[in-house]
Amino acid sequence: MPLANALFNRHRTASVLVSGLTILIGVLVAWGLARFAADQLVANRSARLLFEERSVASRLAHGTVHTVNQDLMLIRGIPQVLAQIAQIQDAAASIAEHPLKGVPPETARRTLLANPVLKPVNELLRAAQLYFGADLVWLGTPDGVTIASSDAYTTDPLVGDNYGDRGYFNTAVLGGAGQQYVIGRKTGLPGIYFTAPVYRDGLLVGVMVVKLGVRRLSHWVDSGASFVTDTNGVIVLANDPTFTGQAVPGAEVFKLTRQERRHLYQQEDFTVVPIKDYDLSPGTPGLMQSDPDDENGEHRARLVRVQPDNQPYLLEAEPSTDSELIIYTMNEAPTLGSLSVERRRYATLVFALLLSSAGALWLLVRYLKREKLQLTDTLAKNAALEHEVKYDALTGALSRGHFLKRLRAEVAQAVSTEVPACVILVDLDHFKQINDTWGHALGDSVLATFVRLCHESLREDDICGRLGGEEFAIILSGATEARALEAAERLREAVHAAHIDVDGQPLKFTISAGVAQWHAGDDDNAWLQRADAALYLAKSRGRDRCARESDLRALTRGGS
Repeated sequence: MPLANALFNRHRTASVLVSGLTILIGVLVAWGLARFAADQLVANRSARLLFEERSVASRLAHGTVHTVNQDLMLIRGIPQVLAQIAQIQDAAASIAEHPLKGVPPETARRTLLANPVLKPVNELLRAAQLYFGADLVWLGTPDGVTIASSDAYTTDPLVGDNYGDRGYFNTAVLGGAGQQYVIGRKTGLPGIYFTAPVYRDGLLVGVMVVKLGVRRLSHWVDSGASFVTDTNGVIVLANDPTFTGQAVPGAEVFKLTRQERRHLYQQEDFTVVPIKDYDLSPGTPGLMQSDPDDENGEHRARLVRVQPDNQPYLLEAEPSTDSELIIYTMNEAPTLGSLSVERRRYATLVFALLLSSAGALWLLVRYLKREKLQLTDTLAKNAALEHEVKYDALTGALSRGHFLKRLRAEVAQAVSTEVPACVILVDLDHFKQINDTWGHALGDSVLATFVRLCHESLREDDICGRLGGEEFAIILSGATEARALEAAERLREAVHAAHIDVDGQPLKFTISAGVAQWHAGDDDNAWLQRADAALYLAKSRGRDRCARESDLRALTRGGS
């Protein structure tokens, strides 16, 4: 018995020793593998990531330049297309026969605005501006006097002003397609100007000019800290707005006289954009310290930083096809740290992962199963709650709160783009009588039927919301008051023709509608109030009809 116990104890001791030795060996092997992996990661990670980032940066740069070139090609065609219109050629020729050189601008403006030949041209240029999304479109004589413009009916139009001293204008006079970044002399807003000569019977009779504000081209620089410069090295467009108006190091703008800078950019002094070469930290692999050009002379992205931050970026510069713009794409590069810190961090991380992978995997599986159930339930509840907040449960129209939010967004868009917009305020006529006569259940059906008719009669992008009870509102983006009135009449006629079958008896109902176009200075409340006044006018005229807010103004001026 004592011998058996001794043998058992010796066997257990040997088993414990073997297990301990196995664990020790496993720990040592894991630590050795962790150190090996850390050494390899530190030695190759920076070079590999920089190579990959440079490849990505190069593809993004080429894609951006391609986009810019495609956009410029399309934009340059706008003045060329307009210059081919016979109405514009005839108007320019008629003015060319009576030169305006030496005539004071105010006198020329009054004369030109009163010219019946130019009035339809002004309307044509306004329509072209809205259609192409330009900021300004105008027609000038060969000596620079503006004879027709898209802003002819504003308080301070370009008509009568002379732009013959602009480079883009002189290029067109010489028969070329002009393009230049300039700060607007009258608006003070930056833009790129595109020009084309206007000929009739082989003779130069005018110049067609299109201005495109730089804000419309913001998609060119929507990544990283990218920016675009003109031929003088002045940043005309940047993802970081603080860069706009600054100059790149060694820019040609510093060689211009102060008078030339003021003429082109409305400023004389320029700050150099704070871009410096990125200083690689000690211990970084030599591959990353090489020149931006490899041994074969192939161009590679330059590693830079934007002061005062030390965040590295990969910078590539490439001109547009016509060399009028330089596109600088800047994309973030991997953060470079101390190699010794990285080595210790990776060694510890890999060692911990090797020791705990099995337990972590088991815990992860359980955790994911539980979280998946919770996430599914949460997403379903959130989706239901969001739908309940945004939409009216009875009719499916937008709720009052969400509709007013969309209305405020439409006001902001109208302010920034000057595109017309209208709102239609609709009230179901004698809805209380419908509820009293047919019951609230059928009254609810009437409301739902009305919203269905809205979706069938109006455009897909028109927005219908229920403000409360039997009152609804509709937003028509891009519609003038006349077009909005047509839409309201179309909806009114659809409602008038519809009916709900109730045990073989038709339940018919009608609507009254008020139309109001957004005016400069309107907020959402003022806009709705004017639509409500138009709705009141429609009701006062006997209901089942539509009225415009301009009708109310006409009545007011007429004294009735």
